[in-house]
Amino acid sequence: MHGVEAAPLRGRPGPGEGGEEMLGRIRVVLHRPSSAENLGAVARVLKNFGLPRLAVVEPDGWSGPPRSGRGDNARGDVLARARRTARHAVDLLARAEFHAGLGAALAGTTWACGTTSREVGGRPRLSPRELGREVVLRSRQGPVAIVLGEERRGLSDGELALCGAVCTIPTSPEYDSMNLAQAAAVLSYEVAIASGAEVAPPPAAEPARHRTVEALWEELRVLLAASGYLNPQNPDAILAEWRRVLARADPTQREVELLLAAARALGRRLRTGDG
Repeated sequence: MHGVEAAPLRGRPGPGEGGEEMLGRIRVVLHRPSSAENLGAVARVLKNFGLPRLAVVEPDGWSGPPRSGRGDNARGDVLARARRTARHAVDLLARAEFHAGLGAALAGTTWACGTTSREVGGRPRLSPRELGREVVLRSRQGPVAIVLGEERRGLSDGELALCGAVCTIPTSPEYDSMNLAQAAAVLSYEVAIASGAEVAPPPAAEPARHRTVEALWEELRVLLAASGYLNPQNPDAILAEWRRVLARADPTQREVELLLAAARALGRRLRTGDG
């Protein structure tokens, strides 16, 4: 593909009423990408399919010296090389959001789907076609995210735990490894197609915001540890199962706020020793 411009996309249905605003609520998150060329190529893919928001969780290596020996650090060197690959999508790359961790990249979202080729139980597993429809539907309720993992290892169980569903792109067993930009293209295409279709109206209730859900887990971690419920050697094992239960329940913002308030009230009672 180097030096060759892709043919224009033809026959794609355009977004319906409010389509651009809806697509603006969909962010594609790259978790610690290791390749500058992939970063630039993903920016091109998103512009191809009308998705304007890219977020990047920065790899640890970006704070080190530049690979090329030019510039102040690896981050500047990577972005310079990514811009060369991005070509006419440099503006989208320039607007990208950069974060230190996945939790920060998902802050403000109401739902996220992580991509993986592994079997992950306890949460909805979507095909790319199903993901496109789900993302478009949920984006009418609030900001959503599609998370793609680092090229060599993908997303860990802990990172997938932050997502309400997972998506796997079916590939041939003869060669099941897929390039990061190719995966982004498949999923972006499905979102673009779904954005031109009629979808059901959003429910009246506000979906749970990522920030509120994470506040609940932080409160429960402290509360359950203090009560002796969690194994201090491995507290995240049980909490991961609880996360899957909550993800399947798909609670509203009001419901998570009620759970958070209850956990805080119990925590205060536990700390004071009343009762």
